[in-house]
Amino acid sequence: MTKKGWFSLLLATSFLLSACSQGNNESANGNNSSPGSASPSAENGTEAGSDLAPAKLKIVLYGDESNRMKELAKTEFYDVVKEEINAEVEFQFLPWTEYAGGKTDLMLSTGEDFATYTDSNYMVKSVAKGLYTDLTPYVDAAADLGKNVDEASFKAFQLGGKQYAIPVGNKPNSAEFYSVLVRQDLLEEVGMTEVTSLTQLEEFYDKTHAAHPELVGFAGTDARRMLLYDYTDKNLYWQNEFIALDEAAQDDQIISWFESEDFKNYANLMRGWYDKGIIPKYAATNTPQLQSDWNSGKAMIWSGTAARPFEGAATISQAVPDAKLVNYFLGEGRPKISRGTYSSAFFVSAAAKDPERYVMFFNLLQKNQELYDLFAYGIEGTDFTLDENGRLTKLTTDALIPDWLLMNKNFMRFDNTVPDDFIAEYKAWDDGAIISKGAGFNFDNTPVKNEETKLNGVFTEYMAPIGSGFVDYETAYPKALERLKSAGIDKYIAEYQKQFSEWYAGKQQ
Repeated sequence: MTKKGWFSLLLATSFLLSACSQGNNESANGNNSSPGSASPSAENGTEAGSDLAPAKLKIVLYGDESNRMKELAKTEFYDVVKEEINAEVEFQFLPWTEYAGGKTDLMLSTGEDFATYTDSNYMVKSVAKGLYTDLTPYVDAAADLGKNVDEASFKAFQLGGKQYAIPVGNKPNSAEFYSVLVRQDLLEEVGMTEVTSLTQLEEFYDKTHAAHPELVGFAGTDARRMLLYDYTDKNLYWQNEFIALDEAAQDDQIISWFESEDFKNYANLMRGWYDKGIIPKYAATNTPQLQSDWNSGKAMIWSGTAARPFEGAATISQAVPDAKLVNYFLGEGRPKISRGTYSSAFFVSAAAKDPERYVMFFNLLQKNQELYDLFAYGIEGTDFTLDENGRLTKLTTDALIPDWLLMNKNFMRFDNTVPDDFIAEYKAWDDGAIISKGAGFNFDNTPVKNEETKLNGVFTEYMAPIGSGFVDYETAYPKALERLKSAGIDKYIAEYQKQFSEWYAGKQQ
């Protein structure tokens, strides 16, 4: 089994989420001027925004706003947006607790003019209330972005053939959490070289636990994707907590996950992990501690993604400078499933005066290397430097527009600590992957909204503890199934199947 990606985590904190596509080094290095001082359009002798009436835009982002972000928002960011699309942009930061609810909902309901990001579930609910602008007439304004973000990502944010959000980002998203992210340094310390099966993974835990009893095994409570090869022959992909698809079957049949034999087999595997100690006992009552243990280098394995060997790398390396991370798959022969390559998608509020100008702004975020560098890294020579190979060194550590939001493998930059083979493997991660047959389907929960609310309560109280191995399946499942039934699982599954079948039939035409 080949390794899916590796590198030593002996990294400076400036590396966090700094990545690049080597294929773009030539274009990146061909222009040493700062994007803030001369935009690409200006260099080409044209002024893209000169024929547009002035506009004002408000872009809402989530998290903490750095001092450097505040400064650039008033200077270089402001200037380049003004020049490119003749708009004045205001960036407003909200706490993550306000996403998809809270102040975001208040801003929508009171008719504020703004744009921010969405997920498909939030989109469906908001469109039903008439809170999002239909962006279909303005998609052409994102022509450059459309070249750098795949078609499946656009379809993921369509309802009834209309585009209600513009996807941003182009990163390897296939097989998210299906690989196991292993502390390779610990693996080699106990005399092993790789982990390609459940047997090897448990052997790794046993040997490492004997050498380091203070370490946690799995820094999570959900391993249904990682362990797929050991409890089912299906190629399962989850639509939500209750519904899965078998991507190997060429049909429209959904699977009621918690009523399946596969769930039983999986729950018993997890119970074995819990009894064995791979899942720590405290996880049942203190799940957030798992993330803390991983970040501090106190865990052996985690669910992997293409990017996880470098996401959060700076945090771990501060505690364990010699740590290494490697992605492994515990099986082979099933194609990797992808939802699309987007990081997120931006909607525009229904009250927006100039929706097209917002779409033009989204386009700038993924338009070319120069603008990507500006929004992601800042000003060359002030915030970062590039060597002759296009490798990045950050001079400031303040976050700008969130790295995860912009990640696009056509433009992302790595620093010099990352081996060339990791970059190549990262960029090729999606090779051979297939788009989920459910990609682009968005469930309207209106007919079963009450049932869904009740089911979510049953999930939290009963199904999640069984699935995490905290309680024994044979003992706890009968009562949990009874609660599922009384909450309306049959009505929910029937409605989901009805909508999915109608959508699937239309897709086949």
